[in-house]
Amino acid sequence: MSKQKISVYLKYFIFTLVFFAFCGFQSSFWPFILENLPSPQLWLIFIIFVALRWPNTNNIFYIYFLGFCMTQFSYVSLKTLWMSLFVVTIFVWTFKNRIHTNSLFFFSILVSSASLLYSVMYILISHWLEANPTPIYFVHRLLEIGCNFLFSIPVFKLLDYLNDKFKTSVDWGVTQAEQQHREVET
Repeated sequence: MSKQKISVYLKYFIFTLVFFAFCGFQSSFWPFILENLPSPQLWLIFIIFVALRWPNTNNIFYIYFLGFCMTQFSYVSLKTLWMSLFVVTIFVWTFKNRIHTNSLFFFSILVSSASLLYSVMYILISHWLEANPTPIYFVHRLLEIGCNFLFSIPVFKLLDYLNDKFKTSVDWGVTQAEQQHREVET
């Protein structure tokens, strides 16, 4: 097995552990600290980062795997979650292919937009598919989106640091040809 394959497997393993830590923090630790404030959806910020920074061929299966893992931390319906994540992933890919920037502020705005889209899609799909649909809780959803915006900055820094440590992903906004050219030069 080559060194690059080992690095890729280790990257997936480490990122999965970080995802579990984010889910555990959101579902177990946060409610004991600030019980009246909705917890930030750290798992959603993580998924948006993966959809944005990793190559498209790898990340869709990984995102669905993470969605499946997320159901172990909440009462989220798998079919509703996967459909909502599919729409959010397409939304992120649309911006990934049209706007080429590594700006932290842009990532925060994208997280907020994707969080709003996720909330709307989750409510619509839940009302369409489930016998007992999820309630709307307008103020709660808006506070979640605000928390996601604030927490997207440190989460992005952490995930970007980990992503740079493994150096197996294509940079955000860099085309395949540019990435291959960089690899040939080094």
